Amino acid sequence: MQSRTKIIFSSYYEDFRCALLEDDRLVEFYMERPDVKSEVGRIYKGKVENVVKGLRGAFVNLGLKKNGFLPLAEIPDEAFLEKPAIEQGGIRNISSLQPGQEILCQIVKEPMGDKGSRLTSYVHIPGHYLVYFPTVNRIGISQRIKSKKERTRLRDIIKRIKKEDVGVILRTAAEGAPETYIIREYELLEETYTAIQKKMEKTKAPALLYEEEPFVLRMVRDLLTANTEAIITDSLETYNLILAYLEKIAPASCSLLKLHQGEKGVFEKFKVEEELKKALERKIWLKSGGFISIDQTEAIVACDVNTGRFAREEDPETLILQTNLEAASEIARQIRLRDLSGLIIIDFIDMREPKNMERVVEELKLCLENDRAKSDFARISRFGILEMTREKIRPTLFHSLLEECPVCGGLGRIPARYEIAVKIKKKLLAQADEIKGKRVKIVVSQPLYNYLLEKWSDKLERMIKQLKIALDIKPLPELPPPDFKIMVENY
Repeated sequence: MQSRTKIIFSSYYEDFRCALLEDDRLVEFYMERPDVKSEVGRIYKGKVENVVKGLRGAFVNLGLKKNGFLPLAEIPDEAFLEKPAIEQGGIRNISSLQPGQEILCQIVKEPMGDKGSRLTSYVHIPGHYLVYFPTVNRIGISQRIKSKKERTRLRDIIKRIKKEDVGVILRTAAEGAPETYIIREYELLEETYTAIQKKMEKTKAPALLYEEEPFVLRMVRDLLTANTEAIITDSLETYNLILAYLEKIAPASCSLLKLHQGEKGVFEKFKVEEELKKALERKIWLKSGGFISIDQTEAIVACDVNTGRFAREEDPETLILQTNLEAASEIARQIRLRDLSGLIIIDFIDMREPKNMERVVEELKLCLENDRAKSDFARISRFGILEMTREKIRPTLFHSLLEECPVCGGLGRIPARYEIAVKIKKKLLAQADEIKGKRVKIVVSQPLYNYLLEKWSDKLERMIKQLKIALDIKPLPELPPPDFKIMVENY
C-alpha cells in the first residue's frame, strides 16, 4: 500500500523550508537560503579553461567563483565545433576538446568543499510530468510506473509528439495524467529550450542561459504525486504562487492546496521541528528498546544497530529479527531525512538464520523505494555488514543546519578535565621563577572549576607551597571547557 504524502511549506523562517511527510511522518526536508540559492539545473554557455587528460575531462569557466568540471563522457558529439576523433575501442579522444572552446553545459551537482560544480553537456529541462532532453534521442519511463498498460499509453503519447533526435523521460507524476497535460508541458519545455538556443547565439561565454523555477515551485514540481493528499502553506503569497503553478500544469490538483491558519505554525502542528531535532542526534531509540547510532565522516556513514533495553525472551532470534526490521525502516527514513550519501555501512544485530538477514535487507530496500536519490546494495559481508551507496546530490542535513564546533573542531569530544589540569600545572611549573612570591589568578570554565576543587585540592595545596605563590581560581561559565587564563599579579 502506497504511503499518503503531505508537502508542507513554512514561512516562519528567514529562508525557504519544505517538509515531505509520508503517513504524517517526516521523511524529507529541504531548505534554501535567499543568499545561497541552489545552482543545480542552471544552464550556461561556458568556456573551456583547461583540459586534464588524466581526469578525462575539462574545467569550464561559468563565470562563478570556481570552475566546474565537465567529464568527457558527458559531452555529446553535437557540442563540439567539429566531430571529435574516436580512439580505439570507441572512446572519444580527449584532444578533441580544446581550451577556449565555448560549450553548452548544465550543473548537475552543487560545489562541495574545495570542489567546483559537476557539469554535463547532455542538458535537460525538467517539468512535472516529463524531463526534456534536446540532445538525446530516447524515450524513458519511470521504473515506479509498474502498469504495462500505463507505460504503453505514455510511450504512445510521446512517440506522437516528440521530434526526432529529442529525448523525453516520463516521470512518476505522469502516471494517470491526462494526455492534454503531458502534451502541454512538452510544448512548454520545447519553447524553453528554443529560448535558450537563441540566447546562446547572442551572448558571449561565460553566461547564464537558464535557471530553474523558484524553490517553492521546484518542490511542488518534484514532490507532487498521485499519492499526495495535501499541499499546505502558512503564507498567502506562497499559496497564490503554488495555485498559479498548479492551474498551469495540473489543474485537478488545485483542490489539494490548503492555507494553514492558526496560532501554531504549520511546522509546529506537524511536529517537523521536533523530528528535525531528533535527526541531528547521534542516537535514535526504537520502540522495541533497541537503538541506532549514526556517525558521519567525509567518506563513510556508519549505522550501528544495538540491542539496548532488550526484554528477556525465550526466543531471542525472533526479538532480534523484529528489532532489525524496525531498525531497517528507521534507517531508511533517516537516510532520506538526513540526506546521507556516498558509502553507507550498516551493522545489524547478528542473526543465526541467513533468511532472516535477507528479509531485513529487503525491508530496507522496500522502505527506500520512494527515495528520489539512487541507491545500490552489496551483499551482506562475512562479518554481517551491509554496504550500500546512495547518490550525492546536495549537502547533508548536518551541513545545512549545523556548524563545526569551535571547541572540539569537529571531533565531537573535548580534552578530559584531568588533561587540562595537568596542562595548567605544567605551565605554572615552566614559569616557576617568574611567578615566585606573586599572586596567580587562574580563570577556568565551570566544569573545570568543579573538577579542580573536588579532585585536585591536595595537588593545588602542594603547588602553592612548592612555587611559593598565592593561588586564586575563579570560574567563568561562558569560557569554553578546554580554555583557561593565567594572570600574575604582585602582592
